Amino acid sequence: MPSPLSWNGPSRPAEPGAEGRVPASDSTPTPPDWIALVGTAVTIALHLVLAATTEGPSVAFILGACTFWAAFVVVRARQNRDAFRTWGFRTDNLASAAIIPAAVFVVAAAGLAVYAAFRGTLRFPPHTLLLFLVYPGWGVIQQFLALGIVVTNLEKVDGLHERKAVVVLVGAILFGLVHVYDARLVVGTTLLELLIIPLFLAYRNVWPLGVLHGWLGGLFYQWALNRDLWAEAFG
Repeated sequence: MPSPLSWNGPSRPAEPGAEGRVPASDSTPTPPDWIALVGTAVTIALHLVLAATTEGPSVAFILGACTFWAAFVVVRARQNRDAFRTWGFRTDNLASAAIIPAAVFVVAAAGLAVYAAFRGTLRFPPHTLLLFLVYPGWGVIQQFLALGIVVTNLEKVDGLHERKAVVVLVGAILFGLVHVYDARLVVGTTLLELLIIPLFLAYRNVWPLGVLHGWLGGLFYQWALNRDLWAEAFG
């Protein structure tokens, strides 16, 4: 089985092996999807502007971004029947792809709980369960952009499709810089993406990674930043 950083992704993902990972291929990468990259850049720009001018998450922006990218997915999927698998929207290896993210969540959540206990921010109000239901959806959208769009297109750039360590590092730094308005978020999201990108390269499945992002993100805001996202968004 290949390691996460040595996997050479084809333009059409091959069938997973016995452990749910995708076997290597020597296929020549297709050109980057510049329309998707521009759309990602616009989404990031709007996110940064709103983060600098508003307090708390913008429900309108999140709903708008989810709607736009859902429409993009539908259009691209009609043009290319393999698009869903390329982006990581697949269920054939979901069980195996979810094992490591589940373990990462347990370990990271325990670490955040210990940190919060020392800081006096360890709390879990009932509406946090509602946050855990809805926030992973936004996590899936963010990881679709970070992994399905940015990382898969970085792999298609000449000289990068065989240098997975560079793809991981660049992808993680870019994702961290999206949160440049808060240094703690930059550090937290960069470290998280350094774990997530190799898992995506190994399993090509965005679902468990989006849930991991949503759940850990909710706890990070609440326990590390002492912010209640649900209260900020809905009062």
